[in-house]
Amino acid sequence: MSDEPDNIVLRHLRDIRTTLETHGTQLQALSEGQRRLEKQVSDLTKLVTYSLGQSTETQFRQSQQESRIDEVCQKLEELLSRPEPVE
Repeated sequence: MSDEPDNIVLRHLRDIRTTLETHGTQLQALSEGQRRLEKQVSDLTKLVTYSLGQSTETQFRQSQQESRIDEVCQKLEELLSRPEPVE
């Protein structure tokens, strides 16, 4: 009778150990997946930041060019509207 409780306890401990090993393996796989996802999100963040930066810079340059074109057009209209010849 004294051997029987020990066997039951040992059997449960073995089952627990097996379950813990399985959980450990699964946790390691999840951790690796999480690291890959974090890297992908980081890369995506860099790409979006770069793209938005490029877009903003392009819009700023276009705005400057449009402003400069407007100034040149206005001066040209002034010159063309003068009755005397320009030297």
